Amino acid sequence: DAMNFVQSFALLLGIFSNWLPSSYYGLLYYGLYFNQLITLNPAVFVSANVKDASENGNINKSECDVESKNCENDNNDGPWWKNEDMKLMDMWKLLNCGEVFEDDRPIHNESIWALVRGAYVGVVGPDESTFALNKAEKHAIPGNFFGNGFKSGSIEVKLTDEKGRAVYATSPFRKGELVWSDDFTACFRDGMTYRKFLASIPSDLACDVFEWAYSGPSYGACVDLDEGSLINHAASTEANQRPWEVGNVKPNIGIDEETDLHVALSDINPGDELLIDYMSFADLDAWQLLGLGEWGIVNDVE
Repeated sequence: DAMNFVQSFALLLGIFSNWLPSSYYGLLYYGLYFNQLITLNPAVFVSANVKDASENGNINKSECDVESKNCENDNNDGPWWKNEDMKLMDMWKLLNCGEVFEDDRPIHNESIWALVRGAYVGVVGPDESTFALNKAEKHAIPGNFFGNGFKSGSIEVKLTDEKGRAVYATSPFRKGELVWSDDFTACFRDGMTYRKFLASIPSDLACDVFEWAYSGPSYGACVDLDEGSLINHAASTEANQRPWEVGNVKPNIGIDEETDLHVALSDINPGDELLIDYMSFADLDAWQLLGLGEWGIVNDVE
């Protein structure tokens, strides 16, 4: 049907995003958001890669939506994602993420999820993809690039005044029951590949990835490319509390140590917000192992 066509088109658009001139890419991306009936700032309707139509793929300064001095690497010999001095906060600044988050971010539709999944596979290749559809022991239906890691009809995403996007249960989960599967978790083993992925998707989505991604010594950097990324944080211990944490609530989802599955820590009722302790699986210092620096440090790459 028409919706499946749009989602399949978005998937292919993501896979081939590195080869599309930014003008075409921006128009097609706008079409996906028009399908979602959400109005966004036209300034973000281009890939973060800001490629021009030339063969070398260098950044076109006339199309760049940030200061031109930050759009390319030191020697003007390639796109910014190849610059090993480009760290996390440098990319945040380059992509104008502060401005992106001045407004509420939208709830993405299936086409947008398909776009970023396709971009990930296009960057790392099918054999290196960590999506569950490539692993027989995981939970996704083989060959299915669509859907999410939740049981159908079990959750809904809402925009809230305090937290922005949040995930709520629409059906009950009993303690110990599987809540979410990491079927669409995209992982990166090196900083260069992570930067290339960010450069292959529209800049506002790259800023979303910054908000969702996490790192660890054993897995590199990962981001959940489905509604699982919208589950908000709640500290399980005082040590895990974050400055931006809202309310004094405990997580109701955790990772089972034996099965590595995301299960309910207590009974979850319809209407309850799903919450997980980010610090139970993320290591803020692990970004440095990928050569991406740390959050809060800007190198002012010229």
